[in-house]
Amino acid sequence: MGSRMGCLAVLSVFLLAGCAAPGKALKGGYDMPYPPSGPPKAEEIYHVPTGLNLSFDGMMDMLAGARLICIGETHDNIHAHRVELLVIRELFRRYPGKIAIGMEMFREPDQGNLDRWTKGELTEREFLKATKWYENWGSDFGYYRDILAFAKENGIDVIALNPPPELQQEVSRTGLDNLAASVKAKLPEIGEPDPYQKAVMKGVYGGHLPTEGMFESFFRVQLLWEETMAVRIVDYLGSPRGAGKRMVTITGGWHVRYGFGIPKKVVRRMPMTYGIVEPEEISIPEEKKDQIMKVDLPQVPLHPADFVWMVPYEGLEGKQVAMGVRLAGGKDNEVIVEGVTPGSPAEKAGILKGDRIFSFDGRIVSDVTDVFLNVREKKAWDKATVVVRRDGAEKSVEVEFFPLPGKKPHE
Repeated sequence: MGSRMGCLAVLSVFLLAGCAAPGKALKGGYDMPYPPSGPPKAEEIYHVPTGLNLSFDGMMDMLAGARLICIGETHDNIHAHRVELLVIRELFRRYPGKIAIGMEMFREPDQGNLDRWTKGELTEREFLKATKWYENWGSDFGYYRDILAFAKENGIDVIALNPPPELQQEVSRTGLDNLAASVKAKLPEIGEPDPYQKAVMKGVYGGHLPTEGMFESFFRVQLLWEETMAVRIVDYLGSPRGAGKRMVTITGGWHVRYGFGIPKKVVRRMPMTYGIVEPEEISIPEEKKDQIMKVDLPQVPLHPADFVWMVPYEGLEGKQVAMGVRLAGGKDNEVIVEGVTPGSPAEKAGILKGDRIFSFDGRIVSDVTDVFLNVREKKAWDKATVVVRRDGAEKSVEVEFFPLPGKKPHE
């Protein structure tokens, strides 16, 4: 995430954390007319409006009539992504050649690279470099590999849903009303904020944002994201390329929960049937519990989803070797070390904050993706020769790799 700066960097942390943590969908209350009588079990599928448990086939029979299927994931849970792939595969089986996938993880300028990927014109390494995956999204690509591979194998269109980063930065910095005319011309139509959405988002983040007034900046970016996603969905489904197709969207949970995010903004532009599926964790691992924010949510007279699919929680972090550095792209294709994790392979090798990584095992490094892909090839206790530039001179160090709990391979 090195490309996000200043206030936006702080907002991005909250946005990504928020999309990634949908909350407790099965807690009985004003929005849950039929709370379950006992603790949920993994793989149960709960139909929220009726309180019935359904089979996967039963859920798909109901979802199959919708033109838009919105899945609200927890970004760092492999079982949420398994749910997404199962839904996509079944829809493709029922409607071969008539489905598409919309992904929050890609920005509008990435569409050309996504098209090249699904046509089989890019290798995985080429695709990750072209889209600057690790700078722009940051999550381990392993969470999404099977979904994107299935799309490539079957020629399924994948649509980039998020706005260009420059537009997001400008909206966050100046607000929607103070934008220059040239920037305003690039904005999607921003509808009147949904009062329930604003109240819920304020409950989730209002007390946790670090400075007074920051919520409004956060909420502007949230609206920009979702209005852009809605435009991208509607433009595709209304085009000859998307004619007669169904789309599955893959986004964080808060973009679809209660329907006041993406679904409402789509329907405002093009009325269509839609369904919301929320994979919901039955438990949170101990190492993740310190990331849970205490929030006071308002009562909302809306169903949080149509279907809640109970899943285990399992992440990829800490299962692969890591380098133990926080990286950012600099000018002239530099990769800058912004931080070094204590006790990490990088620290033990003598890599310092401020170093510029020049090469890795003889391969020139030009972006963060180069570093990640090289680290990903290593196993525990493998070694690599890394050349860094420090104080105008080059220095060669030997890095011995091992896993770091909670760290991604490129961290």
